[in-house]
Amino acid sequence: MVVLASSICTRGGKALLSRQFRDLSKDRITALLANFPSLISNSGSQNTTVEDEHVRYVYQPLEEFYIVLITTKNSNILQDIDTLHLFASTVSNLLRSIDEREIFDNAFEILGAFDEIINLGFKENLTLSQVQTFLEMDSYEEKIQEVIDRNKELEATEERKRRAKEIHRKELARRTMEKMPSVPSQNTYGYDSYNNNTSSSNYSQAPSYESNTIIDNAPAVPAPRHGPTRGGLQLGKKANNNRAVPAEVNQPLLTQSQPTFQHHTPAPAASQSYHNSAVESSTASPAPQTPKVVNNGILITISEKVNAELTREGAVVKTEVKGDLKLRINNPEYAHSKILLKTAKSGVQYKARPEVDTKLFTQESIIALKDKSKSFPSNDQSLGVLRWRVVGKEDDTNYLPVIITAWVNVNDGVADVTLEYELTSSYTEGHPTQEKLENVQILVPIQSHDVNLKDDPENVSFEVSDYGVIFNIDEISLSEPSGSFEFSIPSPDEDSLFPMELQFEVIRSGLDDTDVSFGKVQVLDVVSSGEDEESLPFDLHSTLNSDGYQIN
Repeated sequence: MVVLASSICTRGGKALLSRQFRDLSKDRITALLANFPSLISNSGSQNTTVEDEHVRYVYQPLEEFYIVLITTKNSNILQDIDTLHLFASTVSNLLRSIDEREIFDNAFEILGAFDEIINLGFKENLTLSQVQTFLEMDSYEEKIQEVIDRNKELEATEERKRRAKEIHRKELARRTMEKMPSVPSQNTYGYDSYNNNTSSSNYSQAPSYESNTIIDNAPAVPAPRHGPTRGGLQLGKKANNNRAVPAEVNQPLLTQSQPTFQHHTPAPAASQSYHNSAVESSTASPAPQTPKVVNNGILITISEKVNAELTREGAVVKTEVKGDLKLRINNPEYAHSKILLKTAKSGVQYKARPEVDTKLFTQESIIALKDKSKSFPSNDQSLGVLRWRVVGKEDDTNYLPVIITAWVNVNDGVADVTLEYELTSSYTEGHPTQEKLENVQILVPIQSHDVNLKDDPENVSFEVSDYGVIFNIDEISLSEPSGSFEFSIPSPDEDSLFPMELQFEVIRSGLDDTDVSFGKVQVLDVVSSGEDEESLPFDLHSTLNSDGYQIN
């Protein structure tokens, strides 16, 4: 059979839409359909086919319209009728009501269905369900592009929010600095003087946690807690609950990329003499560099930073984790090596170093050099080989180590606050029980000396700085993953207590291959790059820090 055209027309022969499958002009189809009603009226039979001297019409009533197939006269009538029924069923499924407006509104879909059923005048071997499937078929490439576009929009939205918060923090810092009394610059220990390597004797033994990262040429580790008394930048030092730190020796809360509320512990002497003696000693001897982590041949360091925004009810608004993996080799015999990893199949964005074989990493999660004739540096310097980034969804705690919940009651200008802290299940699972969050600090942005820490908890202390009250929690361990403390503070309303800032750190050494980072990076083994792939001795070191952890 050969179908010349399929059409939908009125009872009077007016064509509403038509699809030609052979070379027929519009005028020819219009004339054939105009002649169609007279052929029906002159036909005395009840058949659904009529003929003129050139073509055959196979038709079926469709309420106030006809659906018509125009075929050659020698075509198979039974096949024509079967094709007509498929056309009629398809059109009925596409239209909610059979009227002229609905036909025009769905003309594109109807013509698409006609093209699926007839190909170059011949019927395809299709069923109604197959036609519907073909019409509903989505483009895989289009779906991928939609996902990419949606992710770009989400990232742009998050970036706008982050920049807005950063501008807001900078503005708060600027206003606070304007309110601070002016102090001679040579006697002030602020953020800038510290960053310019002020080498006071009071700072000579204080490790810096300013960036919370391990630099390439000297990974930073904290000094032992049992070391000598230090007067420099410190995290987590327990202070007297009933004594505030003098304002002139506080470390300013500068917010370049993240708010930090690190501070100085005052020396026993008067503040002016403390500053003068520090300035005099700054020219005596430079501060020693922080020692490297001990490297027994191959050292792999995993560093991660957590950025989060929580509500005061403990709900998660957003989370972001950025991490990197660095390799340090001090033995040339181990330079020709590769790292066997286990990574996430989806949800985490990984970026390997350009010299790394990207295809091998993508397919098998192996870090190895593209050029097999080359080797990793063996000069005991850190080399970043992998980075990752993961963004959590709203109310997703999978990428957070700890949740803070605030309970606030304000009466007569005094706020009674209870702060609850709890390690998340995603963090506690898979980590050794001796692991703990250390140097935990919570900044409440109200500067007041009238703070009452209730029940005198053993593991919590507070200090008053120019940027508010800093509550220090000695540690939050996996063996005791939750706790709370209460305090009262003068406050006109609840909103004045927010946003609170949380800071913490986790440093882990001597890890085994069961440790898994938030970026789902798990180090399985380090082997030689030869054919035998002999296992090589290596050590793991890991750090986890907060990088903008806010409670609103």
